[in-house]
Amino acid sequence: MTRLPAKFFYMKNLFSAVLCITFSQLTYSQQYISNMSDDSSRIVELKELTIKSLQKITQQKLIAFYKANNAATLEEIMSRLPEISLLRRGSYGMEPAIRSYSAGQINLLVDGMRIHGACTDKMDPASIYIEPMNLEHLQVQTGVTGFLNGSTIGGTINFKLAEPSFEGNNKISGVVHSGFQSAAKSFYEAMQLNYSFSNWAIKAGATYRKSHNYRSGSGETINFSQYEKANYSLSVKHRLTSDVFIKADLLTDDGWNIGYPALPMDVGYASARIASISIEQKTNTRKWEQWKAKLYANKVRHFMDDTKRPNVSMHMDMPGKSTTYGGFFEGELKLAGKNRLQLKADASSNYLKASMTMYQPGQLPMYMLTWPDNRRDQIGIAASLLLPLDSSAKLQINTRTDFINNSLLTNEAKSQLSILGYTSSEKTKLLKNLSVQLYKTLNKNVKIISALSFTERAGTASELYGFYLFNSSDGYDYIGNPNLNNESSFQGEITGVFNLKNSKLQVTAFYNRINNYIIGIINSQYSTMTNGARGVKVYNNIGAVHISGFEITASAKPINRIELIATLKYNYGIDNKKQPLPFISPLKNISSIRYLAGRFSFQLESEVSAKQTRFDKKSGEDLTYGYTLLNARFGYLLQIFKKELQIQSGVENFLDQKYHDHLDWGNIPRPGRNLYLQLKYFF
Repeated sequence: MTRLPAKFFYMKNLFSAVLCITFSQLTYSQQYISNMSDDSSRIVELKELTIKSLQKITQQKLIAFYKANNAATLEEIMSRLPEISLLRRGSYGMEPAIRSYSAGQINLLVDGMRIHGACTDKMDPASIYIEPMNLEHLQVQTGVTGFLNGSTIGGTINFKLAEPSFEGNNKISGVVHSGFQSAAKSFYEAMQLNYSFSNWAIKAGATYRKSHNYRSGSGETINFSQYEKANYSLSVKHRLTSDVFIKADLLTDDGWNIGYPALPMDVGYASARIASISIEQKTNTRKWEQWKAKLYANKVRHFMDDTKRPNVSMHMDMPGKSTTYGGFFEGELKLAGKNRLQLKADASSNYLKASMTMYQPGQLPMYMLTWPDNRRDQIGIAASLLLPLDSSAKLQINTRTDFINNSLLTNEAKSQLSILGYTSSEKTKLLKNLSVQLYKTLNKNVKIISALSFTERAGTASELYGFYLFNSSDGYDYIGNPNLNNESSFQGEITGVFNLKNSKLQVTAFYNRINNYIIGIINSQYSTMTNGARGVKVYNNIGAVHISGFEITASAKPINRIELIATLKYNYGIDNKKQPLPFISPLKNISSIRYLAGRFSFQLESEVSAKQTRFDKKSGEDLTYGYTLLNARFGYLLQIFKKELQIQSGVENFLDQKYHDHLDWGNIPRPGRNLYLQLKYFF
């Protein structure tokens, strides 16, 4: 077992102290959900700012800081989840990671739909096209069962869209948000409306954000950190019978003038069009608990440019596009006794293309495909069987198989690949996933959940077909390899849930061994394409790597109006040569204390990160110093014309500390002191 560094013991004591002085959410309307079922996912309810865990925690009143304030972006909400960290290249388009798994190692779904980014530099994960107002809840699954929605070794994040409500027939109801934040002089405006009549219900929403270059803790203006975006959503639901509904959803998101201070290029525009139609039955029948069928389509466009950067030696345009069609059926069957079988069958087809045009002074433009025209067709089937063993124990078995075909579609794409010596571009993969979970209640105060799994995933378009993709973190051009083997992972996880008097505690420990790990390896036979690049790396499989860690969540309510919440998380990764894996977060703690008295709320938060001395220099990493952030939040609820008006204000990083996180590319400082004011009116 790996010996923890001395900083852990320092942080352990600090965690205990901070827990006694610091969080909870300040909005009057938020609630905590106490009912938790046995599943390997955590659900963050965004509609009422509450948390549900379908996983292990049977805690009431858990971690309300998942939404820091009404204007919080989806990335800011996710960053507070114990399982999630974010790779940051700018203020926009941060890349989620689940226990240090990211990109193609995890699934990002919108209401069960597959969406693939159109950027070769991972600047547009699916999460950037979703606003918190679009969502009913946010579901996070770790690797032990996160493959039910798609083969993956790292887990799944599913953004469940909000649904129209049939309440308040023939009446318009809704909410209006407005806010300002000082660090980037950013504005946030949003509105959501709901209307129902007869057997129809309609929900529509709009969000607008504009953020300028932000100020760091040292007072420095971080250039190219601005962005602007607009998001619109429409959902129409029709009640066919008392328990059968048909629903259509349309979501559009457009971002423009998006800066990335850690990259050599910015984004001219990033847009998504997401549409679906579904039918579902929500109540029990003789055989089915519930079922749902959906068809969907989405299109993503992304354009990188460097026209606003100074001293550019050679201008480049880098457009990309992604189109996905798919559908799925899922349902839960009743078996003998209390046994239950959850089934899912799904299929999708994704088309990707990205190119680069280089304008060399005095020469003709040079054009090449960075993602040659390629398609991934996928068909999968998954099942989850829940078997009650006795009154205190349950066994859950999860399995999934995916058939995946990757292919290049044009002669131009195939010819470009043949330059690298590859004779075959079409690859077919069969992916296998299996996990077993045991839930055991020892007594009314203690519950244990243990899990073992084997999971697989295939290479991404970049890993298979990428052509001179520049990585600004390590300074290398990357080339794909269509002959990659599947990554596979053996995972073990154990969780203890302890209910004590006026307090709750959950402790999770996990260990993963990943075989055929896919990573870029320096290849001196190739010349660089990008000016100033250090060399060329080709994606290859290496021997087994190991990722382990723990997560601790605690809550306490010493007196009626005061609650304490805290989380502590730590990841540790080594490669096949016993060297540190890149992009592994150090030990982190978030703690809070909230005081609620009638219409008024006040909360203090602290976020503490230890120094990261384990880093991979080959990947462009270096030592990252620890930091401590302190936040204060205030809330008040007014009644105006018999309607509610929430006023939120606060200050984040009120010590104005200059800092950056270990996962921040380029060591770009994060925002300094940020004062905000938010208004939220219900009607």
